[in-house]
Amino acid sequence: MEKFKSLENYIIKHRRHIHENPELGFECVQTHDYIRNELKRLRINFFPHIGINSIVGIIENGKGPIIGLRADFDALALEEDTDLEFKSKNIGKMHACGHDCHTGMLLGAVKYLSEHLEEWNGTVKFIFQEAEEGPNPGGALGIIANGMLDDVDEFFALHVISDIEAGKLSYNELETLASADTIKIKFIGKGCHAAYPHLGIDPIVMQAEFINAVQSIVSRKLDPMETGVITIAQVKAGTTHNIIPNEAYLEGTVRTFKEETRSLFENELKNLTKYIAKAHGGTYEFNYIREYNPTINTIEESTLLAAEAVKLLGKENVIKLDRPSMGAEDFSRYINYRKGAMAWLGVGYKDKYNYSVHHPKFEVNEDALIFGTRLFINIVKRIGEK
Repeated sequence: MEKFKSLENYIIKHRRHIHENPELGFECVQTHDYIRNELKRLRINFFPHIGINSIVGIIENGKGPIIGLRADFDALALEEDTDLEFKSKNIGKMHACGHDCHTGMLLGAVKYLSEHLEEWNGTVKFIFQEAEEGPNPGGALGIIANGMLDDVDEFFALHVISDIEAGKLSYNELETLASADTIKIKFIGKGCHAAYPHLGIDPIVMQAEFINAVQSIVSRKLDPMETGVITIAQVKAGTTHNIIPNEAYLEGTVRTFKEETRSLFENELKNLTKYIAKAHGGTYEFNYIREYNPTINTIEESTLLAAEAVKLLGKENVIKLDRPSMGAEDFSRYINYRKGAMAWLGVGYKDKYNYSVHHPKFEVNEDALIFGTRLFINIVKRIGEK
């Protein structure tokens, strides 16, 4: 660890700067420029403004495999509620999902690998990505569409998680994260005075019936051995207490792992919307938006990542998970495109309560970050052995 102390300080410095200056989605102009300037300082070849504000650095070090390492750098629309000296300076924006850590760790890997070319062979493409949190279609698609990753053999990424302590890592061999789709539905009726409902067509009744009925898709249409979630998370209708409105609107998220289940959900949701509207004499608008595909690790890459983590952290600190998460990630675009693996790096504290990601009090035990960088380094060295 003494050998890596200065590198650890480097990682933390950059992580704190990015944490203090969060930006959202495709609007990460200052973050892009900050990373660009650091890659310039390290004398790394890079391509700026991929997609919109993503940036890809490249180190070519002789013949060998081509590896993609990804870090995202967008924040969340959330007001930070911590006492950190480097807390967010941008009102309503916060790095509450650890993307600041991901970027700091990957910059650390760039620095080390560029300074130790004698330790490895091949090419590494360092992917600093915007808009992992959206909006749809997310930042990965623009990078892939650019074509500059067409020659990458395999991709790797780490995601920090506060559920486990610093110095530990967890992973899935195959299914890691679910797909994430959005439904947007409008029920259209006929507005009228609330005292005379027989003169109108009530879209709120249609909306309520849909919300009650939608869970029967999961409980009665889906094989009980399969996994799926349908959640209605936004409901809007009406303006006051005595007017039945013309329209009622709702939005929700749909999560699963298999294409067959995804198609089943889409068809059943559309049919349910159609028949409820028809039964009440109303009409509807239905929009099913396919966003992120499921993140499914490939066996060879997840096994290699876990093996290198064991060497670094010890067997007792590397946890193979027996079930995936229903969260989603557009890292799926990279490994569906080629192959690869993502794992969960523990950043929890041992002696205090750890708030989860996407919480305004989310904090990170920075002692963990050097392990993430070293794991990236070891993966590159293992695949591109001298």
